[in-house]
Amino acid sequence: MPRIWFITGCSSGFGHQLAITAATNKETVVATSRDPSKLSDLTSMGVIAKKLDVQASDAEVKAVIDDVLSTVGPIDILVNNAGYVLEGGIEEYSHQEIFDQFDVNVFSQMPRKSGVVANFGSIAGWQSAPAVGMYCATKAAIALYTETLRNELAPFNIEVTCVEPGYFRTNFLTGGHKITAKNRIPELDIGTQDNRDVLAAISLHQPGDPTKGAQVLFEAFTKTGRCEGRSLPGRLALGRDSLSAIAGSIAREQEMLDSWKEIIGSTDCDDVQM
Repeated sequence: MPRIWFITGCSSGFGHQLAITAATNKETVVATSRDPSKLSDLTSMGVIAKKLDVQASDAEVKAVIDDVLSTVGPIDILVNNAGYVLEGGIEEYSHQEIFDQFDVNVFSQMPRKSGVVANFGSIAGWQSAPAVGMYCATKAAIALYTETLRNELAPFNIEVTCVEPGYFRTNFLTGGHKITAKNRIPELDIGTQDNRDVLAAISLHQPGDPTKGAQVLFEAFTKTGRCEGRSLPGRLALGRDSLSAIAGSIAREQEMLDSWKEIIGSTDCDDVQM
């Protein structure tokens, strides 16, 4: 019996490719976008397109979910994929730009019950970088709240994971997917411009193949193929570059703990026995 998938942010990128992969495997897929007309190629495959702005009110989001539950059925796999990159120095962001970045990337992912809940994080949640500090902050937040959600929903046999992709060859760094802070402080360019240039250069030349990535995620969420018999981890890295990026971050923090441990551990109250 086909599972029912509910995927946000399907107009492009991973959401789009994952919808294709699930539909190709004869699953029932509900794909959402602020502009459902961008999902025409998916609907031709039998995907059910729904209009959903992840920044809409709770009532509006609930109405979409209730409609799916009543017309399609209970959701088995929920994939919170919608998001974008806010580019700029920390001091260049306005309050509204920061709020919108968290509203789309983090708050919109607060999930409903289902068999599997997959929230999209990023390797950016392991180590920040100049010019994308707020984006990295949202991805770190997603990882940590997903970890809590995983523990809270475990008694209900609901699996929760944070998918942390490396760089995949999508249009994520182009157009409306990468927004630049309106305020620009030229003095900050010395600290941000190099990474702005890196993002521009790697756009559409990322090493990861989204079709292969979506296939891995399909197998992981459904426990089929290479993932048969495996349990979903709390944080699921994706892409060869994610292996080195995350390993490097762990090694850096371990080095800090090792070199500072005597000082760090010198703060207990005198009556504490270890």
